[in-house]
Amino acid sequence: MTSPEDVSRAQQALLRDALARRRDADVLREDARWAGEASLAPFAPTEPRRARIALRALRVREDDVLYDLGSGDGRVLVAAALEIGCRCVGLELDDELRARATALAESAGVGRLCEFHACDLSQIHPRELASGFAGAAAPTACFAWLTGSGLSRFSRRLREAWERGAFRIATCVDSLDSCVDYERDGAFAEHADVGWRVHRGAAAEFGVFVVPPRGVSLERWAEDEDESDVLACEPEIETE
Repeated sequence: MTSPEDVSRAQQALLRDALARRRDADVLREDARWAGEASLAPFAPTEPRRARIALRALRVREDDVLYDLGSGDGRVLVAAALEIGCRCVGLELDDELRARATALAESAGVGRLCEFHACDLSQIHPRELASGFAGAAAPTACFAWLTGSGLSRFSRRLREAWERGAFRIATCVDSLDSCVDYERDGAFAEHADVGWRVHRGAAAEFGVFVVPPRGVSLERWAEDEDESDVLACEPEIETE
């Protein structure tokens, strides 16, 4: 049985490997457009079991339009397209990562379901996200794995988009309660009574938290949760 500790250790290993690769690659990427100082989080792959738990906690279905906010090399969206068959939209600033994501989707046979757009999340207008970025369909579900600092920086734009749109959000943050910018009411600042409430269900042990769509209470969202389905971790689908 998968444990939060197993997933956390595996995620930390992916982070260490990604940071080491980034240090080596940065020397060779001076001419490429990449996140740099605009980045809300350094790229690192999401641990596959954690990604699957997040997608299930988010209740992604075939008729959803799933956005990955900071989609990296696209592996979360490709896995969602393969497993669920939903439409997927990735927003990513780094040119090289977007190219890798497009190639990955094509090689996995889900290119028709996945699209990846150049986007600086720190500058995106909330209306663009809520109504559909760059002509893409509007999101019904959003996945965001950012650093606590990045999530706080993105919070106001994300919140305004959530208030304008009709989507739910899942985020992977190891310590959600410390992910607060007290000067600006961070993305999940529950101390600020402004109506953004966080569902801490079965997936919370794995650092996955969900904000239901606007107008859906936590009580109603919790009533429909199937914990056994959320925490089921099947063999990984190979996406590389």
